[in-house]
Amino acid sequence: RTAAARHKTLRATLEWSYNLLSEAEQASLRRLSAFVGGFALEAAEEVCSGRGIEEYEVLDLLGRLVDKSLVVAGVEGEGAFRYGIGMLEPVRQYALERLEEGGEEETRLRHAEHYLALAERAEPELLGADQGEWFGRLRTEIGNLRGALSWSLEPDEDSRERADELRLRLVAALGRFWDVQGLEEGKGWLEVALERDAGRYPAVRAKALSGLGWILLFQQDYARAIAVLEEAVALHKELGDESGAAL
Repeated sequence: RTAAARHKTLRATLEWSYNLLSEAEQASLRRLSAFVGGFALEAAEEVCSGRGIEEYEVLDLLGRLVDKSLVVAGVEGEGAFRYGIGMLEPVRQYALERLEEGGEEETRLRHAEHYLALAERAEPELLGADQGEWFGRLRTEIGNLRGALSWSLEPDEDSRERADELRLRLVAALGRFWDVQGLEEGKGWLEVALERDAGRYPAVRAKALSGLGWILLFQQDYARAIAVLEEAVALHKELGDESGAAL
């Protein structure tokens, strides 16, 4: 009862700490709340820059937030340097509230687009000589991949069309990853994305159907697998994609 008001609740402490930050530091912390489970500098530069913050300023701002113990940094098991490691979830949740209050929905979109680009870059590599490295990169970012997919289910009205396309492309690009990461989780995301697809992206839909079909085959759900894969074959043929139909 004798403590300062700012120390009586965790939220009051966070509010007090946030109000001590400069405007640029506040904006950075809000935008960093889009990340789940840590992030690399490259990702932070892409997601946090703009609207008053230059890309070259992000590293300095991260350093200031680390000095104030609002963000942590360190080397992970595979030797990659990442930020946010060990960051208290209440800090992220508080910053996310401030992000949403400020109407900065484009930050969540940029975050999702960054991890869509990563997934599509990784997709062909998952069958290549460096597949172990790429599976490891995707596992490291699983929190951010899930975060991007979760956001795509409830975007604001201005981002809805882009989110619909992004969601389908992301689950389709992660098809081989789900085979290793977890069939049931992959099936869940693929089913949701396909159910919400209005048919505007037939090529991506065909790839997502193929990914779901393979999972159903692995799970020995043969009747559903055949139905899903037959739809995929029909779409590939309509698009003139012979290799997709053959697969």
